[in-house]
Amino acid sequence: MVKSFVCLGLWLFVPGNSDDTPIKLADCPGAVQSTLKAEIGSAKVELVNRETDESGATTYWADVLLLGKTYSIGVLGDGTLVEMTLGLDADEVLFERLPAAVQATFKSEGFGLKIDRASKELKFGVQVYEAVVNHKGRRYELVVAEEGTLVEKVLVIEDDEVEFSRCPAAVQATLTKHAGADMIQEVTRYSGIVKPTYEAEVEINGKVYLIEVAESGVLISKSLEATEDE
Repeated sequence: MVKSFVCLGLWLFVPGNSDDTPIKLADCPGAVQSTLKAEIGSAKVELVNRETDESGATTYWADVLLLGKTYSIGVLGDGTLVEMTLGLDADEVLFERLPAAVQATFKSEGFGLKIDRASKELKFGVQVYEAVVNHKGRRYELVVAEEGTLVEKVLVIEDDEVEFSRCPAAVQATLTKHAGADMIQEVTRYSGIVKPTYEAEVEINGKVYLIEVAESGVLISKSLEATEDE
């Protein structure tokens, strides 16, 4: 078993600028409606935001309350699920809302990789922002002060490959719900700063997804992985 030191983080797809006002679910393409209903079951969707990125691809985003937690779900017009992500915590900030100096440092120290959100907290009376990037198979935690000073850049957490059957029952249940147990070979367990999390890559309808689940069984994210030709 190979171990490396990594840091827990969330990798999210951030919507582009909206090209329209919110629309009703019934006004979305049929494939979008089908995917949303498959992911949320009996939960209610009031409105959907239709958003288009620079390449012209349109994504339909809905905020849905599932088991007492809010998720943001993005679906392409053809019904492809792009992202299903647990909502922002009170101490999290979207990247574009960070101070400009903080954004600049994250970009320069984060290997030029995209960062979608950062957490904020006070350390020794100083406001700092923390984010995680995945570079060459390792995860780095970056801590940046409000004026843009790099405070820390470090690998901090061990990870292990574990068999699906050895995951907590709650984790198995969530992975099975969102992927199907027969699709899961191995799961990566991240020790975490507070509690462990579990990640698995699964193939669904010919597309590869990364599913991240908390030890309690709460779904953290389910995101479409980019292919080499994308």
